[in-house]
Order: sequence, then structure tokens, then C-alpha cells
Amino acid sequence: MTVRAAFLALSWPLESACAASRVRELGEALAATSDWGLAHAAAGLRVWTSTHAPLSLEAIDGDRGVLIGATFPMPGAPPCRELPDATPRQLIAELSRRRWGRYIALVASARGGETWVYRDPSGALPGFAWSLGDGLEVVGSAMTGLPAGVGPRWPLLNWDRIADFVAKPAVCATQVLVDDVVAVQPGEALRLGSTGMSDVVWSPSAFAGNPIDDLDAAADELRARVSACAASLVGGYDRAILEVSGGLDSAIIAGSLHTTGRTSRIVEAINIAFGRPESDEQAYATAVAARAGLPLVQRQHEPSALDLSDLEAFAREQRPSANAVDPKWDRDEIERIRETGAEAIISGQGGDAVFMQMAGAGIVADAWRVKGWSVLRDPVLANVARRTRRSVWEVLRSARAEAVGRAPPVEGLWSSLISREVRAATADLKPKWLREAENCGLGPGKQLHIHALARFFLNEGPSRRRHEADVLYPLFAQPVLEHALRIPTPALAGSSYDRAFARSVFADRLPECVLNRRAKGIVTVYFARLIANSLGWLRPYLLDGCLAEAGVLDRARLELALSPEHLIWAAKPSDILWAVSTEAWVRHWQTRVPDSRTAPRRL
Repeated sequence: MTVRAAFLALSWPLESACAASRVRELGEALAATSDWGLAHAAAGLRVWTSTHAPLSLEAIDGDRGVLIGATFPMPGAPPCRELPDATPRQLIAELSRRRWGRYIALVASARGGETWVYRDPSGALPGFAWSLGDGLEVVGSAMTGLPAGVGPRWPLLNWDRIADFVAKPAVCATQVLVDDVVAVQPGEALRLGSTGMSDVVWSPSAFAGNPIDDLDAAADELRARVSACAASLVGGYDRAILEVSGGLDSAIIAGSLHTTGRTSRIVEAINIAFGRPESDEQAYATAVAARAGLPLVQRQHEPSALDLSDLEAFAREQRPSANAVDPKWDRDEIERIRETGAEAIISGQGGDAVFMQMAGAGIVADAWRVKGWSVLRDPVLANVARRTRRSVWEVLRSARAEAVGRAPPVEGLWSSLISREVRAATADLKPKWLREAENCGLGPGKQLHIHALARFFLNEGPSRRRHEADVLYPLFAQPVLEHALRIPTPALAGSSYDRAFARSVFADRLPECVLNRRAKGIVTVYFARLIANSLGWLRPYLLDGCLAEAGVLDRARLELALSPEHLIWAAKPSDILWAVSTEAWVRHWQTRVPDSRTAPRRL
């Protein structure tokens, strides 16, 4: 099982006796494992959940479907209405407006015939769908580690998707790299058996296009939503661990839990230091934990070397994950989970994107839309210039270019290791959320905001700790997302230092040292040293590997990137780490399944 809280659902047409017979056989196989328990049985639908950490289930509109996972009332929304004649799409839209949480919803049409699956916008629970034939459809939190006959029939290696993933992992974070399986996307509804037909139910652009004018009211509501979401998520567990990096976002979570009285559920806070002065935030973490009244456990990591056996063990997961390259973090947290009996890990990750830590000329372009030429007198112009270390004229010129769609492509989106052919093939590859923002005519700054939110889903990749505990991200909860999207980017990120709006909103919940901090812990050097200490085996592993042979990675670029001098002065360690984790994944799966017939490797 890939995650601690797992589920598996089978859906079939009532008139199919063959499918019903197969469901009985598969149910017996699942029961024989002792890992699965039948949690929901209805006409044409069965749902099993992990016996180790059973997910809660709730019926939807009588017998129209089932909610899998934890849900909470949306702030200010009335309860869900019963809509007996509604289509599955209408029921799902109603659900998304009135509930939030960590859930998957399965909804059938009133007279049977079709079933839809919806994944909540936070993407907290994974969802994969595939067909077993005879109208029998499967939805699960994982597509690996299942009894024989339940998993995908033809999960062939799709080399177009593999190349996309290596080129732009943040864009493809929620995709699968094999045929015959569809990943249900956050905020989307998928009709089972439709070979990938999905509808966008929840879109960031819908909220970003309705900005808030009253920033005082926006601040009050942001405080309330962060408090409510953190308290609600933590309230589902008796014992949890809080990650405290020492940065702003985890400090906001700690302060919010303290304010709402939920720190009684936190058994301890944990801080990981990465053995370098530029990444050591222990003093800040100590202040955060002390203010929240929490005991703090600190762990020091030194950049030893990558372990190939760790990569190979992790390659069995359903998709590559950078979490495999530095397993010490996972192991430290697993040790504390087992020691304390914690059932969940609370993290402030996602706050960088939600509170808009990044700066760019697009923020000025957004201000220009509202203020016109008077933006020249607005502090936002000088502030963005200061943060980006450019002259105000350079920023202004870039802002005007972005406003009319003439900005050059952002080099940071691409891996620096891919071949020229792959770069050309992925030139137009963007997150769907960003493409929607462009189509809706949102300003460049808000597009930057939405793009950062889409990149968050890299955090939802497989990890060892997810086998042991649920990982919760209160700052990426749907109510917080919707509200933050409505706050104009010049307010969120137009100050002379990062996340000034969030700092002011939560000032009374933060230690003074964190509130006044202007730098951020940097782990680039740590991971560059990790790679440098691994070059003995890493160079031939990548240079002679499957990705280079298939023309996904460029050997000349690899040679340069894996030189000690380059790692010191110009390293992009994330590119190398994503490449090596994907290489290990491909090597594992190519011994088990063949290449796709429609997207084979390019030799």
C-alpha cells in the first residue's frame, strides 16, 4: 500500500452480470489479504479502505454516491441540499461549493449508467482510475501493491509522459507516466470509463477573477480561515507532530494552533537542520516552539551521499518522487511517529505559494491594470525592483512586456539537463491551472500566483512517512486557497520584503525574530554537496542510463552538470535529483512492463 489511509472502489453497470461476478471474486481476494475492509456497498458500487487506518465514508444525497475521507463545512456556506434529479456533475459542483477537506467523491447518475469521481482541490488524497473490462471500473489511492487482478491491465511505459516529467516535473506532478491509468486531477471530475474525459469543477481563476477591494476585511478573513482549517484538520487526530522549519509558514501554523487551543493535539514539534549555516534555522524554530508551548526535537543532517539502494526501493512507487533522494528526513519523522504514537504530520508547506513569496514584474503589471501610469508613483514599482535586484526601468519594461504577452519563457521551468528535442516538444507544456488563468485574461502577477500554487503538488509525491502517518497542509486547504486567490498580488507581494501581507496579518501569532526576519533558509548547497559526494556512481548511472539512451537527457549537459566545478558555482541540484529518481523508477518498471505502443522510447 502506497499510503497509510488507502481506498479502493469498484463501479459497474447493474445490467452486467459478468462484472458483478468479477466484483465478488475481487472482493474475496481483497478480504483474504487482511489489509482491506469493505466500507461501503451499494448498487453498482463497492468501496474498501485500509484496515490499518480506515478512512471515513459518508453517503451523498441518499444513495447517489459516497464521500471518502474527511470533509468540513465551507465557511459561510449553507449545508448541502438534496438534489434528487441532479446530474453527477451538478451534485459534485454543489459539493465543492459547500464542503472542503481531504476527500474523493464518487457520484452516480440518478438512474445508474455512469459514475463520476471528483478529487478535492487540495489534492490531499490521490485518485487513479482504470478499467478492468466488461464495464468494471476501478478508482484507488494507488495503482501498485494491489492483489492480482485488481491493478491496471496494461500499465505500459509512456515515454512522451516520462520526457514531459523530466523536462518540467512541477508541471506534471499529478500525472501518471504509464498508459491505461488516468490520474484524477485536483478540482476535476472524471467520468469513469470515458478514457480520460474530465470536467473542471474548481478552478483558481474563478476566485482570482473576483478580487477583494477591502484589504482590512481580507486580512480578517484570512486569519479566520487559516485558524479554522488548521484546527479542523488537526482535530481529526488525537496525536500529531508539527514540522517547524523556523520559517514564516510553519510559524503561522504553530501560532494558529496555539490560538485555537489545538496544540493539545500536538505531541511535539520537529526541526530538521541541514548542516550548513545558510540552511540552519534552529534558533528560529526554537522560538516558534517556545511561543506555542511545544516541546521541540531537532535533527541535524549532514550531506553524506546518495544511496542507490534507497532509490531502487522507492522506485516501486507509482511515480518518481524527489523524496527518495534524501531519506533521512523521512526516517527521522518516522522514528518520531513511532516513538510518540502520532497519526499525522502537520506542515506549513504551501505557504510560499499561497502567501506569494515570489516577486516579479508581473506584480507591477497587475498594479498597472488598476492604476495606469500612476503606478510610476506607487511604492510597488520600487519594491519589486529592490526585491528582484533590477532597476525600476527594467522592471517597468518587463511589466509592460508581460502585460501584452511578450515575456520570454521562464528558463527555471525547464530542467537544464534535457535534450534539444525534448525542450522543443515541451515548449508549450503548462499546468492546466495556468492555461485557464491565461484564457481568462488574468493579470501576469496573478498568473504567477496560480502557477506557484500548481507547483505545490510536487509535495504530494510518494514518501516513506506517508506509510506511517497522514501529512496535512492547512495552508493549502480549499478555503484558504479561495480567499488568498482573491487578494490582489500587489497587496500580497508588492512590499519590499516577502510575504509582507501575511506577516502583518499574523503578526501577533509570531515570535518577533520570525516576524522581522527577511532571509529564508537555503538548502541548495546541502543538496549540491550530497550530489558531489555521490559522483562516483551517479555519473555512470545517469550518463549510461535509460533516460540518456532514450534521448530524454542530453549527455553533454549531464557531463557539465556532474562536474565538481559546476556543482560548486552553477549547480541546479533539483534537476539532477529529479533525473536520478526518474532514472531509478524507469529502470525498475522497464523490467516489469513494456513500452507504450503509442509512445515508445526514442532510440
